[in-house]
Amino acid sequence: MPDLGSPGTGQTLDNRWHRGQSNNFSAMKTLRVELGRERYTVHVGDGILKRAGELLAGTGLRTPPFVIADELALRLHGRGLLQSLRRSMGTPTVCEIRGGEASKCHRTVLQLYERLLGSGADRATWILAFGGGVVGDVAGFVAATYMRGIPYVNVPTTLLAQVDSAIGGKVGVNIPQGKNLVGAFHQPRAVVADVAVLSSVPGRELTSGMYEAVKCAAIRSPALMSYLERHLSSVTAGGRAALQRVVFECARIKAGVVSADEKERGSRMVLNFGHTVGHALEAATGYSRFLHGEAVGWGMAAALGIGIRLGVTPQISAERVLRLLRRLGPRPPLDGISLDRVWEALRRDKKSRGGRTTMVLLRRTGATRIVRDIQPGVLREFLRSFLAAREPSPALQPGPESGPE
Repeated sequence: MPDLGSPGTGQTLDNRWHRGQSNNFSAMKTLRVELGRERYTVHVGDGILKRAGELLAGTGLRTPPFVIADELALRLHGRGLLQSLRRSMGTPTVCEIRGGEASKCHRTVLQLYERLLGSGADRATWILAFGGGVVGDVAGFVAATYMRGIPYVNVPTTLLAQVDSAIGGKVGVNIPQGKNLVGAFHQPRAVVADVAVLSSVPGRELTSGMYEAVKCAAIRSPALMSYLERHLSSVTAGGRAALQRVVFECARIKAGVVSADEKERGSRMVLNFGHTVGHALEAATGYSRFLHGEAVGWGMAAALGIGIRLGVTPQISAERVLRLLRRLGPRPPLDGISLDRVWEALRRDKKSRGGRTTMVLLRRTGATRIVRDIQPGVLREFLRSFLAAREPSPALQPGPESGPE
């Protein structure tokens, strides 16, 4: 089984900011996602929406975009964005949709195709997605498929989208049988993540995004894990400097993973830590009980428990992650969720092969292992106890944080 993680340099995140990466973290930071012939820039800053038109014009996008926007995000933060776009490109066409998983469906996609056609959109048109992960996924899918593909840009307005879904080009919609079962890989031309918009995100939504930040730390960055352990209260309270550090570091981690494996043929699968069971829980409850990050939080707890059961995850590593998950507060309960429905959703998971479920397990903080041959009986029995017991609570044992090689 390949080792697909790296424990990093051991240097703390705080030290890296102080040593050459600017103490004034309110300044905009950029990073590049390199994908062979394709490449794009991710901009992370505080108050940069008012510069979006200027930043995007620098990528060669000079015509007014077709904006697909979350209606609430547009009402709260759209004025500065639209003014900036008008100054640099002319007046955009704006189409509002509702956020939330209910909009992530073919009905919404068909309505957007109709609006594009009605506005005269052609292959020279480009789309700007302004909203959370659902808006980004839907707008990206429309961009990937309208006239066989037109450009799009992601301007994420939730923490979850800023740390995860806006980067990497995975776009798609849900169907009743499962999450993201219809989709494509279609990379954005740019990503503009303004942490100032997070001030209006409800506490539950912010916490949902933090589960994805914990995921990034667990799979790739002991330094980020340590930073979150020390500064979690500042982040969850909406401190902009702390949020910007977390968003930038998560974007850096994801950009590195995606650059190495754009189409998820190997190492990119590490980003699915917590998502196998998480997606199954969402599907089993009709996408109505959990926010995505909350389901991933439960999914990470399940992956840690399975990792302990299989001898892959050391108990001390699991407990470290579980402690951080508990500090984020209670998630919606697992009470009454049907094991059979969870099992059916797992069997339909895109990573399943020949009746076997593939899962990303933690080998230690910053390092993972992809396990492709989990015995169905072992997994089903674990899930039965997991749904009843909520999450594993391994007793801490002395010893180094290292799993079996």
